[in-house]
Amino acid sequence: MNPTTVLSSERLSRRKFLKILGGLALAAGVSGVLWEVFRPKEEVHPARMVKPNVYTRGGKSLVSIVKGDPQSDIEGLVRRAVDAIGGIEKIVSSGDSVVVKPAVVTSDPNCAPDPRVVATVAKLAREAGGDVVIAECSGSGNTSYNLSKVGISSEAGKLGINVIDLTSEQDLLMEVPEGKELHEVRTFPTVYDCDVLISVPRLKRHSGATVTISLKNMMGTITKGEMLRFHRTSLSQCIADLNTVMKPDLTVIDAVRVMARTGPTGGDMLEMNTIFAAGDPVTADRISANSLQELEEQMGIPSFDASNVAHIKLAAQLGVGTDSLDEIEKVEINL
Repeated sequence: MNPTTVLSSERLSRRKFLKILGGLALAAGVSGVLWEVFRPKEEVHPARMVKPNVYTRGGKSLVSIVKGDPQSDIEGLVRRAVDAIGGIEKIVSSGDSVVVKPAVVTSDPNCAPDPRVVATVAKLAREAGGDVVIAECSGSGNTSYNLSKVGISSEAGKLGINVIDLTSEQDLLMEVPEGKELHEVRTFPTVYDCDVLISVPRLKRHSGATVTISLKNMMGTITKGEMLRFHRTSLSQCIADLNTVMKPDLTVIDAVRVMARTGPTGGDMLEMNTIFAAGDPVTADRISANSLQELEEQMGIPSFDASNVAHIKLAAQLGVGTDSLDEIEKVEINL
């Protein structure tokens, strides 16, 4: 065979091959455009309705600070703290679906609220006629395992209250119309649909957000992918934005033993023997953060400025609540 003929055949083959490739690329491009135009759009749910703070007096946001011996009657401390600002009945009516949201980031009990505090809050809501569940999406590890290891599942089981691992649910996309950084966020049906949302964090420091209390606890109502997005973009602004649509109706803070110096893991565990309660999560965080700052300073631990925590200030600017001490009334009780 003539070598020239072979080369011509090879060239012809390449031309055909390239022509075919070009046609496929064109078809793929057209198909991609058509898919973008005609594919079903994911439903974006409207923002979850948040309610105004009902725990006020004389136009001021109420926060209770109840100190006592948790070993003798931790349930009594929690009950007194909630009653001191007006009682659970202000937000829970018969038949309401109530989500109690503890802050359980890992399986370390020091990183979670005392299970007895969580159980007491759930018990109060049920006594008021609520249909109560405890729900969480942990930032690290398996949520069901974490809830079990820190003791919340067993305490809830004693009361016959269901504990929900939110990661077992199909997430949904929700609008965040007032958000500065966050405009949509993925959350879960249990928290999206509930009538009443109650935040129950432990008072702790946080290496990235200074403190992690009630406002940051709402990150456990979104998917883990969204948590990563918060940390990769603007954590403080995203926390504030989220609370415009996922604002708790009541916050009960476990400050019996608090985490100082650093967090949300590995900090110094200090005795404060206090329960805080407030209807406004910004108020709750501002006042409890101030107490943590004071305790750290007393213990000679390098501290922070509670009046200048970024996500607390940003949440106040967005109208989630108030961080102004002139607009807050403290109800202090020693048992």
